[in-house]
Amino acid sequence: MTPLPDYDEALRKVLAGVKRLDETEAVRLAEAAGRVLAEPLVADRDLPPFNRSERDGYALRAAELKRGIALPVAATIHAGQPADINVPPGQCVAVATGAPVPADLDTVIQHEQSDRGDPVRFTLDTVAKGQAIHQRGSDARAGDTLLAPWTVLAAHHLGLAAVVGRPRLRVVRRPRFTILTSGNEVVGVSDAVEDHQIRNSNAPMIAQLLQRTGAEPRGARHLADDRSATVNAVGAALDGCDLLVTVGGLSAGDRDHFPAAFESLGVKTLLRGAAIQPGRPIFVGRAPDGAIVAGLPGNPVSVLACACLFCWPIVRVLLGVEAALAWQAVTLGLGVKPNPRRRAFRPAQLRPDG
Repeated sequence: MTPLPDYDEALRKVLAGVKRLDETEAVRLAEAAGRVLAEPLVADRDLPPFNRSERDGYALRAAELKRGIALPVAATIHAGQPADINVPPGQCVAVATGAPVPADLDTVIQHEQSDRGDPVRFTLDTVAKGQAIHQRGSDARAGDTLLAPWTVLAAHHLGLAAVVGRPRLRVVRRPRFTILTSGNEVVGVSDAVEDHQIRNSNAPMIAQLLQRTGAEPRGARHLADDRSATVNAVGAALDGCDLLVTVGGLSAGDRDHFPAAFESLGVKTLLRGAAIQPGRPIFVGRAPDGAIVAGLPGNPVSVLACACLFCWPIVRVLLGVEAALAWQAVTLGLGVKPNPRRRAFRPAQLRPDG
């Protein structure tokens, strides 16, 4: 009997059959957080677009500064005003933080180093040329790429988009997923429940998890243990779906109908079983139209573990971003007995002390 692959090998097998989505859509800037950028974000002009004062003070020519020599104040320039003025030699202008500096001036001295008079005298002998001026184009030049495609957009990225005048951004379409849970013993959350039945906790849990990874729900349906109904439901769910997640019904029992449904619909097997605990009977395949099928076991802890271990990376690859999960090494608070034959994944809490 061929040994089951370890988690790392199992994940490689799965992701080798997953292709990035090639469909994009334009969204408003306010809706773009967390989405994946599908095109370069390019500077539409130099940034900053003018020589910008970094201080409230006086703009002058550094070569004209001499202790004790007063410079007449030719004008005052506030933020938002143009600086298209000619400043005569031996004079300066008062400028506010963020205001443009006239083209023939090269330095700004802050108020605190002056007597604030008119003419104004300064309390320093020399100054470095270019002091306190944010030079035009020092952040980026027109045409420079500010964000590369496949960037997951965060708040500061949206700020950059606003700076370059992009009220809408083209992003990768969210992967669409459908959930099919199964089992005669499972009832709806609001249904009456008998002692021999359990409520369907898996469907809402997986739906929320997948949405948090960046996928978009198309719906969820619960199936009774019926072969024909299962085949029909899987076929219908695959229509227009990028990721189909099934729960339960994976074993070889006479009421486990998902494997037969996958086979009858031409789903190509990428992974059947892995040497992990929980989640040993996991199935992942690819439908003829490219949709990915992830068959998870029915136990809620197994479902949660497998959804994190496999469905999350699948969604990331569909979106075109790095599939690696956010693993981190920490110290165990309590001892754990290892499984000698399978890699064990345990529910855990990360304490504030790490």
